[in-house]
Amino acid sequence: MAGLILDSDALLAIMNAEDKHHKSIKKRLLQNSESLSISVVTYSEALVYPFEKDNFPAISEGIKNLVDEILDVTESIATKAAQLRAVSKVKLPDALIAATAMEKGLTLLTFDEKLARKTPGAELLTS
Repeated sequence: MAGLILDSDALLAIMNAEDKHHKSIKKRLLQNSESLSISVVTYSEALVYPFEKDNFPAISEGIKNLVDEILDVTESIATKAAQLRAVSKVKLPDALIAATAMEKGLTLLTFDEKLARKTPGAELLTS
């Protein structure tokens, strides 16, 4: 795989030092210097709480400083996500994130066991 892509749970964990998964994802990211991406879906999911707490600018800037690229959902990714969803019954946001990883040849880092099982090349993280 050419780089890493974070699932929403992994992004939220790295951004919150009090998250139960923070140490695990931090350790994993320090293991090498691969490029780090997120899907625009992950970006959107990560911004819900900051908007609720009126802290959008700081969190948005933090995310953009952490990752090398925020990847858009293309027609090809959307099609792959629909196919994945049809056979695995994962939720649409997860299917879009997984399809982005597959389309771009990235290793998906996730704490979600079901998503890791359903996504070729995914890496299941543990606490």
